[in-house]
Amino acid sequence: MPSPTDPRRARSRGKLLDAAADLLVSGGAAAVTVEAVTRLSGVARTTLYRNFPSTDSLIAAAFRRLLPTPEPPPADLPVREQLVHLCSALTRLIQTVPMQQSMLGWLAMGRGASDDDEVGELRRSVVESYAAPLHEVLSAAEADGTLTPGDRDLAVAQLAGPVVLARIIGLRPFTETDVERLVDDFLRDRLAAPAERRQESLQ
Repeated sequence: MPSPTDPRRARSRGKLLDAAADLLVSGGAAAVTVEAVTRLSGVARTTLYRNFPSTDSLIAAAFRRLLPTPEPPPADLPVREQLVHLCSALTRLIQTVPMQQSMLGWLAMGRGASDDDEVGELRRSVVESYAAPLHEVLSAAEADGTLTPGDRDLAVAQLAGPVVLARIIGLRPFTETDVERLVDDFLRDRLAAPAERRQESLQ
């Protein structure tokens, strides 16, 4: 019996994930069936089930392979430059991912998923990958008094939401200038006044 670290098992798992990812890109989540994946990968059905107990678990693993995590910005930059750096990276990812409609539609269908199942786990990993870096920048800027405290999830929606919407409905790609405008519009309401910053530094 091959062990979990057996190179043969790793190769089979890789072939299954490659096949599932190709099917996601070409046909969306509905195209990822056991029959299609085993046919495309050349891996037996029994091997698929040894690696993935359900189709949802296979789809979740394939999504993770296709969703890169954005690079965090250098921490020594001013908050504006950190946000521009991070939002530019997010914009490039959102605008180049090859399966935006099927990905976002499938995630939306999983809104009622249990936290304990593969769909719920996938949704959490997507939120973590995309929202956590922004949360970190905002949290640090609030802590040092640069930004006034606010709803960080709303901030993520304000900064990344327009780019996602533009990709879903087919608007033109966002440019670096567009990203800077999004960041500046956000900071206009959230930058702390100089007096507030001085008071924060004394506490």
